[in-house]
Parts: sequence; structure tokens; C-alpha cells
Amino acid sequence: MLNDLVQESPLVGIEARIAAASGGSTKRFRFTERPFMTLLMLRGTGTAFDVAVQRVLGFALPQQSGGRVTAGERALWWMGPDEWLIQSTQDMAAELEHALRETLDGQHCAVVDVSSGYTVIDISGSHVRDVLASGCPLDLHRRAFADGQCASSHFFKAGITLCRDGDDRFQIIVRRSFAEYFCLMLLDAAQPYLA
Repeated sequence: MLNDLVQESPLVGIEARIAAASGGSTKRFRFTERPFMTLLMLRGTGTAFDVAVQRVLGFALPQQSGGRVTAGERALWWMGPDEWLIQSTQDMAAELEHALRETLDGQHCAVVDVSSGYTVIDISGSHVRDVLASGCPLDLHRRAFADGQCASSHFFKAGITLCRDGDDRFQIIVRRSFAEYFCLMLLDAAQPYLA
């Protein structure tokens, strides 16, 4: 019976609304969900910690506030002075968590698989900043929020992690429990640009 469990997107209840909004070929605003991504929160400090993480991931931790390092299907986002978010399109949370815990054994650190608690939304288009500005207080101009940068904020009442992924592209990581509300608010704000 346990083998019959099926993962379900937190947006299953509004799939028809998302499909209708995403069905057009507008370049002004596009919306795509990327559910079931591997997301691991990693916390720790020190040279031994940095070396151990680099050994497992194959690249160094970003040290700049809000920075990102990418390699293949993985991205590592700086979330705070001793906190990073590991993201992968590959379903590898259990293996990656085990490898990090084994390598970091004995160190003061934390590795937590948060994949099932969040979903990832990609938005893009020439009016993407206008849509985000309707409910997010961050300055999203390229000079203030550059490509490869992330920040924790909110969109109306939903807490989000906002990641800039190019000129007119953003990735939003939102808790499952707020995902439907967030997407409905986002689609409402995007309405003028969906036609």
C-alpha cells in the first residue's frame, strides 16, 4: 500500500486556471511550476565544513550575500551567513542528504531535506518585474537585484525566496501551504499581461 503513494503538486486544485493563464504565447508574462525539486537546507561554518561540502557537491559554497553557484543540474543559494539552499532538478535528496551527513559527521551542522515542503515557480517575461512589484517590496531593478541573486521576502501574505535567474526571469520558492494562495495572487497581478 505504501508503494502506491503518488506525489501531488500543491497546485493541483488550480491546474485549470494555471493552464488557461499559461496557454497563451505572450512574451509579457509566463508562469511554470517545477514541483518535486530536490531542496536541502544546509547550515554550518568553518573551513572544515566548507571543504567537506565542496567534496560532496563538487563546488565551493557561495560566500557573497544572496549569491549563487551552479554546476550542471545543481544550484547552491546563499540564504544567510551560515545557511545555504541546495537545489537540484534531479531526484537525489536522500542520497545527497546521506552523503553530506556522512562527510560532516562530528561537525556542528544541519542538513535537512525540505523538498516536500516547498514548490518552485518559474516566471518570466517583459512585465515580470511589474507583476512581482504589485506584492513584493524588494527593489527588483537589475542594479539592486542582479542575476544569480536571491532574497527572502514576501508576495502579499506569502513568504517566498525570490531568485533572479536572468534579465526577465525569476524563480520563486514557496511553502506548499502558501503555494495555491501565492499563485492565485500572482495570476491576478499578471492578468493585464496574459492576453
